[in-house]
Amino acid sequence: MSIAAPDASDAAGFFAGLDPWDVAFAVLSVVLGIMFGVLAKRGTTALLERVPNLSPTVAKRVATTVRLTLILLGVGIALTFLGAPIQPVIALAIVLAVIAVLALRGIAENYAAGLVIQTRRPFVRGDAVRIGDYEGVVTEISGRSVTVRQFDGAVAHIPNAIVLSNPFLNQSERTALRSEVEVRLRYRDRDDLDAAVSDIRAACSGLDEIVDGRHAEVLFVAIEPDRATLSVRYRHHPTHKGATSSQVVSAVYGAVSGREAVVTSARVDPPLTPPSAV
Repeated sequence: MSIAAPDASDAAGFFAGLDPWDVAFAVLSVVLGIMFGVLAKRGTTALLERVPNLSPTVAKRVATTVRLTLILLGVGIALTFLGAPIQPVIALAIVLAVIAVLALRGIAENYAAGLVIQTRRPFVRGDAVRIGDYEGVVTEISGRSVTVRQFDGAVAHIPNAIVLSNPFLNQSERTALRSEVEVRLRYRDRDDLDAAVSDIRAACSGLDEIVDGRHAEVLFVAIEPDRATLSVRYRHHPTHKGATSSQVVSAVYGAVSGREAVVTSARVDPPLTPPSAV
């Protein structure tokens, strides 16, 4: 079996058979595609600069996409002038478009969602947010994801499409958040219990981390003949949850250190039958 080598005369014959006007129109189509692409990119950039709160990175990507689309359109028209059948060209363009949509669907969704987030600005860098199971401070908003540094130090990269498709809470829109610390202690009599409550209030009143007057309210959750469960509620800056909780736990424990007591910021459901210990 033999394979015939390409004949240079075939290529020469192909170009010789072209109409000079078709070649000229093909070249003109490519040149015009490039020119209109450049002009469209400039116009799109200028238009997007008027959109409030839109990042330059997103605007650049949109403008580049417009330019490449017009250039490819000019190349497609040039191929038709050179004798390429228009139907295969259109079919190929449709197939490539479908493949691109399927392959880049997730990227496109995140890109579009990022455009909405950066335009509407439901939150900005430095805001304390809760998105699904993630809670922390926003450190970056990109075209693909929102980066949140959680209060435990872990960094979460949440895709923009997930951010928009789920409820989220911008805690920084509030001046302060409320948290609480639970205190379980034993007491001798009512006077001893009232003294413990007064000591806890006094310990919290000196903490600068507590806002709204730097005071905390102490509420009774449960009272038994020789022990009680108290809830110490206080308000703090949205981004200072962990640090403030640590300061409050330390201060409250210092106030009740002379008693048999447990101080915790972790909410623990009580057992159905309370044990005899605190």
